[in-house]
Amino acid sequence: MHSLAQEIRSFSRANLRKQRTRVTTLTGRRIVETWRGACLHMEEEEEAAPGGGFVQDLSADLQVGVVKPWLLLGSQDAAHDLETMRKHKVA
Repeated sequence: MHSLAQEIRSFSRANLRKQRTRVTTLTGRRIVETWRGACLHMEEEEEAAPGGGFVQDLSADLQVGVVKPWLLLGSQDAAHDLETMRKHKVA
């Protein structure tokens, strides 16, 4: 069994999937963010979002990712939800 320290030392950035993040501003402008090397590259999309900017999401994000059996990753919503914490045997 590998320790977490061993896994961190063996980490390779080359094994990560390429990601694109689309950011929509309040005015509806769309910007696409991608990483090229160690630099964040931002470019504006040609077509603006119809009807303005983003819609605020007020729903709770209760998703929890299990990195290791003893290491969980989640939002503050999940951390404040007692039922979610019990489900993952934290509380």
